[in-house]
Amino acid sequence: MVFLLLNKSLSHTLCINKSLRVGVFVWMDRFDPIQSSESKWISLTTIAMANSSFDQSAANNKLSYDVFISFGDDNIIKNFVNHLFSDFKRKGIHAFNEDNHLLKGEDRSPQIYTAIEQSRFLLVIFSKSFTSSPSCLNELVKILECKNKNPEKHKIRIISHNFKLNGIEPEVFEWKEALTMAAKLPGWDLEDLVNGYESKFIEMISNHIFNELNNGPLHVGENLIGLHSRVDRMNLLEFTESNDVHMIGIYGSEGIGKTSIAKSIYNRLYLHFESSSFCEDVDKFVKQNGMIPLQRQVIEDITKEEMKIRSVGEGSSVMKRVMGSKRVLLVLDGVDHLDPLECLAGSRCWFGAGSLIVVTGKDRQLLVAHGVEKIYDVEVLDYDEGMELFCLYAFKQKDPKEEFKWLCERVVRYVKGHPLALKVLGCFLFGKTVREWENELDQFRMYPIYDIQVLISRANHSIFATINLNITANCDLRDN
Repeated sequence: MVFLLLNKSLSHTLCINKSLRVGVFVWMDRFDPIQSSESKWISLTTIAMANSSFDQSAANNKLSYDVFISFGDDNIIKNFVNHLFSDFKRKGIHAFNEDNHLLKGEDRSPQIYTAIEQSRFLLVIFSKSFTSSPSCLNELVKILECKNKNPEKHKIRIISHNFKLNGIEPEVFEWKEALTMAAKLPGWDLEDLVNGYESKFIEMISNHIFNELNNGPLHVGENLIGLHSRVDRMNLLEFTESNDVHMIGIYGSEGIGKTSIAKSIYNRLYLHFESSSFCEDVDKFVKQNGMIPLQRQVIEDITKEEMKIRSVGEGSSVMKRVMGSKRVLLVLDGVDHLDPLECLAGSRCWFGAGSLIVVTGKDRQLLVAHGVEKIYDVEVLDYDEGMELFCLYAFKQKDPKEEFKWLCERVVRYVKGHPLALKVLGCFLFGKTVREWENELDQFRMYPIYDIQVLISRANHSIFATINLNITANCDLRDN
């Protein structure tokens, strides 16, 4: 996602690149002194992001900073940047701000370039002092290089302040090329959006970055044995390269790993879409809170605006309107009734070109009836995967202890590769002696596993009350 904030004098040098996800223009005639005012979120018009190479690890790249700001050495710009830093700090946004960063010299330390590589948002403020500084221009080259190498990892924001870019002809070709690339990026209009108030403008910038940071990868969990190989086999690349609207389903029994797979899909793909929303435990949420709050959640995830909805019908209408022109990733987890599907993803025509809707559930026929085109049956773990997962919970290590090995084999064969059952029994047997394992497994052997809830109930049954076990306190028993 690339945005440019610029002054009116720069407009003649710009051309819109529609292959990028962009915003509306921001013209900056002047910066008024900071004033106290109630900030409002300003809607950002976005266009579909260009197709980029699929990188499974992009969402998991660990970054040191949320924001890096590159700017020239003049008092007006430094004053503006100081206010930005203050607002970032107030919102908990971690910006790179070395003590000597505001007093820039011509020599750049390697730490600056490392900070650029390790920052999510790269904010560049154009000014006369910026374009006359070799060190600043080298920073711009580095920033654009990072963006081109890994567009999913870095997001650039460029601000131009009371400065004409046309006519600038740096001697070094690399600098000239970087300025030319930056000049082609459209941006926002300060006057149109916030009537020229710097305080509102800074609030808008920090709010946008704050919301984008919160729309990051989901926590999937620990000990994800077999998860990535199963997601790899889904060939997700085809959904990032297509302009068709796709609906796919993740089907399986309770505790088989549908939610973890859905979260992994979301984390791998969300940066390839203009907007995204993940709704967990949909049926449970609707039962407890109703449909309208869930519709509101999806709409606010997509638009980044607060929304008032008075009825389910109105919510569906708003969803069709806001998603119809966007490339959207929508994940609906835990859906086993028709109503949520009809109210949240009624049909493909609700969504813009290239959108992907992922639905998880235990009712395969429901997915078929709703027109889900491709349904993935979640496979149980094989013997080796099951053994590793069980041992991670029973011994806090990947392999069984020698004296317990034959008992571990009994457990793995007993649960037949069911991930949640392996976790439950691993937690249940952790810290027990060999004799205690034998006694407990003899009790479980009398009851075949037909329902994961039955297994959990047995683990908490009074025949085991002497060990004072609370399974839900030691294991995450959701469908992960």
